[in-house]
Amino acid sequence: MCLPETPQPHETKSLRAFWTTLILLNAGLAIGGSVGADRLGVSASLAVPIVTAFLLHFSVYLVAVFPEARSRLEARLPTKVLAGCLVAMSVVPYLVYSLPTGVFSVESLVRLLAFCIAAAYLFVWFPPKGHRFQWQDIVVLLLLAYPMVGGVSDMFQQIYRSPGGNVPEDVYALGKVMLIPLGAIIYLSLRRLEGANFQLRISARDFEVGVKNYLLFLPIGIPLTLGIGFAKWAPYEFDSWSDPLAVLARIVGLYAAVSLAEELYFRGILQNLLVATWGRPRWAQFTASVLFGLAHISSRGFPNWRYALAAAFAGWFYGRAYNADRSVVAAAVTHTLVAGTHAFIFPPV
Repeated sequence: MCLPETPQPHETKSLRAFWTTLILLNAGLAIGGSVGADRLGVSASLAVPIVTAFLLHFSVYLVAVFPEARSRLEARLPTKVLAGCLVAMSVVPYLVYSLPTGVFSVESLVRLLAFCIAAAYLFVWFPPKGHRFQWQDIVVLLLLAYPMVGGVSDMFQQIYRSPGGNVPEDVYALGKVMLIPLGAIIYLSLRRLEGANFQLRISARDFEVGVKNYLLFLPIGIPLTLGIGFAKWAPYEFDSWSDPLAVLARIVGLYAAVSLAEELYFRGILQNLLVATWGRPRWAQFTASVLFGLAHISSRGFPNWRYALAAAFAGWFYGRAYNADRSVVAAAVTHTLVAGTHAFIFPPV
């Protein structure tokens, strides 16, 4: 006699927050996209497919950052089917963008498909044994990092080409947005990685830990970044009543679209697996911090050793926040506060 499996904690929770956030996000992005297209002078025939593609990618991202939504998919879809759905939802936005704008190419579609299939199915074809760092993790992480390292690959620039008509060249950010949910669902739902606590919601404990490590960073981190010539004192000047709202919106976007994603990769995955493999949290924290710094070496020109050093030093405190409760959210809070301080008070030179 087969007894039904005990539902996981997240499976029994309502998806009301997920659907509410999805509706608000899509409405906000649609309005923002419309305003942005009008300012740039981009025609509706180009703006609509571009905005729709971004909406699709961010919708999949919401599935990744809502544990309740991830758990529903994991409970209802076999692993191979889930991997196939992930590949489809990573590639469909390219078709939505490229076909109406006239930049579609079979070569680009094949490259994108091959990339997504290799990343999504490796853990399906070769399931890792245990929670330690294994060869499959090395391959998947290198694969996901490859198109993101400036000066190494222009893969996304070639696939997501601008159709002209005042559309900026950096429309290839579509590829970068795709990588966030792709990597998150690969590790959290296909590899079933534990110890990440990857979610959008910030608990009181995560906020406390994040702020504490931010305050520990300030007395050393700011003098260091000023001393090496990475940053300068140039506080943001508010010119209108709407500026504070714009700053707040940018900080929220920084947390949701940048900090959470980077902390998942460097703390929730890399540092997490290194701790399990070595059994030495500080060495894992140090290694993840160094690699985090090196990942920024091509920012604002290669090689930017100032940026790499500043990022590595800040990464130590992000890793410290993660170690407190094995929470990506706590690390992302510290990350957001440090990045916000550099954006609005001590901007990079």
